Amino acid sequence: MILSKRWRFLWTMLPKLEYTESNEGGTSIWDLLEKSLQLHKAPSVESLRIMLGPQCPVDVDVGKWVSNAVDRYVRELTLSLSFLSDPASKRLYTSKTLVKLNLMGKILVDVPSAACLPSLQSLLLVNVVYKDQDSHVRLLLSCPVLRYLLVIRNKSDNVTRFIVKIPSLRRLKYIDSQSLEKNGSGRSLVIDSPGLNYLSIIDSLGGNFSIQNMPCLGKAIVSLYGFYPNDKFLTSFSSVKYLYLAHIKPFIDHVPLSWNQPSSVPRCVLSHLEILEWKLFEGRREEKQLLAYILENSEVFEDGGNLTDTFHEC
Repeated sequence: MILSKRWRFLWTMLPKLEYTESNEGGTSIWDLLEKSLQLHKAPSVESLRIMLGPQCPVDVDVGKWVSNAVDRYVRELTLSLSFLSDPASKRLYTSKTLVKLNLMGKILVDVPSAACLPSLQSLLLVNVVYKDQDSHVRLLLSCPVLRYLLVIRNKSDNVTRFIVKIPSLRRLKYIDSQSLEKNGSGRSLVIDSPGLNYLSIIDSLGGNFSIQNMPCLGKAIVSLYGFYPNDKFLTSFSSVKYLYLAHIKPFIDHVPLSWNQPSSVPRCVLSHLEILEWKLFEGRREEKQLLAYILENSEVFEDGGNLTDTFHEC
């Protein structure tokens, strides 16, 4: 098939661009990326996706094309690098049109004090490296209408105390992969986002947490490694209607099971808990005591779910 020459460069006006490298070796797409972006003439860019693998030269100037996209009113931007670099450029953090931003891999997040992302609604920070303890705070503070945040932390991201204080935030997913390997290594999590209605955490908090001010929270999925939730932790979810709580046991031979009835009935059990799903219920005395306590004290409880995955009578 032969196309007319007038269609030859039609692609230069496309609003969505994607450049993805394989991690399996081979030739880098960087030269192709640079040449094609130089020829791209569209006045605006709806979305730009750049994912560079280990075969890409480490001295490439990704920031140049990020700035170019910002100048052309980019709305969705995805960057993924397998080598440590600061490709974002300060221009990224002052984009007025960016709605969705995904930063993944060995990207150095260096946020200026003048950062302002007035339209950003969705932010993914996956295994990135922060320049200092306050970089993520400056980034989140610059997003006044942010509604969705996904954070996946790696072994050494330069942050000990991760703070999520965003009044507009509705959904938060937080995974600390370092926690799963070294029991948290002194890390902590602070959440103060009163608009949250969905929360998912996979972490080894070990008591180093502050979760507060969540009156709108409707659903919480929490998986903890090596940490048994106490009254302080559970009180943080007093308004929740659906709570999935999983404890990931460390590799030890025996963990004693105990149940101590609280002095007062938690509000989440008394007036909010409607559905309970208890997996791997074994019918041990302490488990039965806890279950009986919930059934006796919940005023709105509707469904006991499945309690017989591995049930046996004691």
